Amino acid sequence: MKEIAGFLADASRRGQRILVLCHHNADPDAVGSSLALVDALNQLGARARAGVSESIGRVARSVLDAIGLDIPIDPPLDADIIVLVDTSSLEHLGKLGEQVKGVQAELVVIDHHKPVEEMQRLAKLYLVLEDQTSQSEVVLQLIRELGAELKPEMAFLLLAGIVSDTGQFRLAKEATFEAVHALVEAGANYRRVLGALKLPEDLSRRVALLKAAQRLELHHIRGWIVVLSEVGSFEADAAAMLIRIGADVALVGSEDKGKIRICARAREGLCEETHLNLSDLMSELAKSFCGAGGGHAGAASMNGEGKLAEAKKQALQMLQRMLEPK
Repeated sequence: MKEIAGFLADASRRGQRILVLCHHNADPDAVGSSLALVDALNQLGARARAGVSESIGRVARSVLDAIGLDIPIDPPLDADIIVLVDTSSLEHLGKLGEQVKGVQAELVVIDHHKPVEEMQRLAKLYLVLEDQTSQSEVVLQLIRELGAELKPEMAFLLLAGIVSDTGQFRLAKEATFEAVHALVEAGANYRRVLGALKLPEDLSRRVALLKAAQRLELHHIRGWIVVLSEVGSFEADAAAMLIRIGADVALVGSEDKGKIRICARAREGLCEETHLNLSDLMSELAKSFCGAGGGHAGAASMNGEGKLAEAKKQALQMLQRMLEPK
């Protein structure tokens, strides 16, 4: 942390161009972390700007609208330094990922997902704090290390990121609440954050969740309930819903024109009871389908090319090995 803070502080004082970039379909944690870090770097003299690859998620858009801010999509990569936040793999940047490989800018990676070897090789500086429940907590630590002021609107964004990424504190740790306290002290309004994160009920989402339940495939592996399903969208929401109604492990996928996506979720505590790590599962599965995957032990996803039926078949075989009691 100190090394990256020192590097970015020196670059900022020299007025270097810094692009802080996050993954496609950006969530509140990714967007908030990017914008808050950019604000801190600009305070130190940098010419910093934020960007998102391809698209911004609906909830993140609602958070930005709540405070009247925006973030560019697919920004130009003309920068001296590119900082990737909440982005464990270049594949999570879509087409921008290949472009990042070809630029002359120095690459810095700051993340809280499982480390990826390729990113470690490409990056000048690489920091992954897997024990942090959100990227916003990591960026808050970095802002403190930089000695920058945390403005109320940036505290709002970071708090929204924490609330969102921890599932409204279901995955929170003691340090999470220390971070929340600091953000509230800096001017973030918790009720306002909750209002920004709550979207009007989406009919298409409701239909997708019902279809996920309707198409459910149920398997018993060593006493644990594993379910698989298929939807056209809202894969992550559907997987989380299946966990809430009783599954131990839920994998929900979609297939469109040869492109596949799978989101995986595990019941709280299951990963500690077994050898299951969904980040490993999704990462390994993606290799068989020319894609990329990753995330956390209990929540992960993958994107690739091929047939969803084959991907689900392979995933079940891998789960047979991973769901061994510790």
